Amino acid sequence: MLSEALSYPTESEEWTRPFLVGSGLLLASFFIGLTIIPLYGYYMRVLDAGRTGSRRLPAFDDWEGLIVDGLKMFVVNFVYAVIPAVVFFGAMTAVFVGLGLGVASESGGVVLVALLVGGAVALVSGLVWLAGMLLVPAALARMRDHDELGAAFHVRTLFGVVADRDYLVAVGLAWTVGFAISTVGSLLSLLLVGLPVLFFGGLVTFHLFGQGYARAVGPSGRRSREVPSSTGPRVN
Repeated sequence: MLSEALSYPTESEEWTRPFLVGSGLLLASFFIGLTIIPLYGYYMRVLDAGRTGSRRLPAFDDWEGLIVDGLKMFVVNFVYAVIPAVVFFGAMTAVFVGLGLGVASESGGVVLVALLVGGAVALVSGLVWLAGMLLVPAALARMRDHDELGAAFHVRTLFGVVADRDYLVAVGLAWTVGFAISTVGSLLSLLLVGLPVLFFGGLVTFHLFGQGYARAVGPSGRRSREVPSSTGPRVN
């Protein structure tokens, strides 16, 4: 999986233009944050390439479609990752504030309540946050597979994908390699040469997401699962 994702960005004959446009969008996002939206939409197409086995780097075209897909990704990330993160850090803040008040007032009861209640909320919200982070790639891929935003919120089905070992390996690789590449790119971004590195990291990450989803549900995705058994053998 990893070798496929690392080699994917430069296998296409015309890979230089996507790199230039993607790097330009990253640069523009430092000044106008909304320019990251079409880049999110582009990464959704890369996820599709990993999901379907395509080795062709998508073109930056149909900008309206890129923006719509980018907004959909934002919604999915907000629901699964941002909201639990806000609750988690809010609970942690409440714990520290409660401890501070308890220590200042020398009240052991306040300290105990802060530890028990705040700690319990922080633990639960932290687990929900982690689960949400694992669900995001599957939710994005399923949304593309079914071509509808609602498909990203069929949590019960998504947990079946997340439980797959190959999916977990792919996501783990994506997080690890993506973080490493992004760290290097961030350090070099002041010299601008880091922008293509950051773009490359996104390509590798989302291609791995797509591969993981495909291995969990099968190469034909939704369509292969919806064919009734009475129709005879499936043709792949």
